[in-house]
Amino acid sequence: MKMKFLLPVICSICLSSCVSMNKYKSLEADYQNVLRQRNELNDKFNALSREHSALQFRTQELEAKVRDMQLITEERDKLQKELKDLRTMMERLNADYAKETTGMSKQIQADREELLRKEDELFKRLQEIEQMQAEMDLRNRRMAELESILARKDSAVNALKAKVSDALLGFEGKGLTVTQKNGKVYVSMEDKLLFKSGSYEIDPKGAEAVKELGKVLALNTDINVMIEGHTDNVPYKTKTELKDNWDLSVKRATTVVRVLLQNNGVDPRRVIAAGHSEYAPLDDRPTAEARQKNRRTEIILTPKLDELLNILDAN
Repeated sequence: MKMKFLLPVICSICLSSCVSMNKYKSLEADYQNVLRQRNELNDKFNALSREHSALQFRTQELEAKVRDMQLITEERDKLQKELKDLRTMMERLNADYAKETTGMSKQIQADREELLRKEDELFKRLQEIEQMQAEMDLRNRRMAELESILARKDSAVNALKAKVSDALLGFEGKGLTVTQKNGKVYVSMEDKLLFKSGSYEIDPKGAEAVKELGKVLALNTDINVMIEGHTDNVPYKTKTELKDNWDLSVKRATTVVRVLLQNNGVDPRRVIAAGHSEYAPLDDRPTAEARQKNRRTEIILTPKLDELLNILDAN
């Protein structure tokens, strides 16, 4: 009889415990999602702050150039007026010269020569100012060209990020992130998506993500690609042909390159593979969480800047 009475109570307690555990896991997942959203908002706020500072600095530069141009224009007008006055004075002296006595003619001649000398100096000064004005106009045109190119580059980077994010949408939140900074698009893949611990053999899921990225790059031929392998600071001890974390990071980068180049539309001349070993960490803390964050492969996409570099060389 006692067993019949206790059995329902025990079942009730077990059921309540399961429900509480499920609710705890759900709240934990919500909390992690809120943290991730907060970090994304912080990144966006920092990016907007840097753009605001750059715009303020650019505005100050342009205002200074406008003030310089105004000063040059005022000085040119002043010199032109002085030149006109001197020429009028010289014409008057020439008229007086014919009427004055021989004693006065030497002084008039000296004044005339002095006026001619000043006229030459003013004329040379005007030529210098006109040349400065022409150089200023040329710089302004080149500056406008640079700003136009930079605007097009920013637009291209925004469009590229959108295309990459759309192509890799199914992988984001599963060890893959797509970010934009410093005029480049960063595709960061954690080791859990690409490689097993101490291995440079790519996981099928990770290879699928790289192939999807390759489809985007095949349609955007003006993008340079840098693949960077990163490890944590734990010494590499597996007995293979690899010597250390340097070898491992480079091997992982070249593995990703080979998967990417399976798409014939990706030009190998646009692709660079590099290994950073443990020396470019995202988190310097000596924790398991930090080491996991540092173990990653980053694919950095940069629009070609040939047009911009040509203008800079011309300057």
